[in-house]
Amino acid sequence: MKPNIDFYKPNRKFFIISVWGVFLIILIAQIFWLGWEVERLKTTIEQHEKNIEINNQSIDGLQNYILEQIRKEHDSKFI
Repeated sequence: MKPNIDFYKPNRKFFIISVWGVFLIILIAQIFWLGWEVERLKTTIEQHEKNIEINNQSIDGLQNYILEQIRKEHDSKFI
């Protein structure tokens, strides 16, 4: 004699909906993570552009100073 016990039988429709739900949640999380990474990269690029501009200004200043010193030295030789 078999006992009359009903075991839980997974519903195929419920299983497919659950898998799609998990997939969509992971997809949405990745989209938000990607947006956060893009913002972080934009900030980093802006900081690097500012540093490049400052470095260019410093190089221009040093070049002008060196040229001025060379001119002074050149002028003093002919006096």
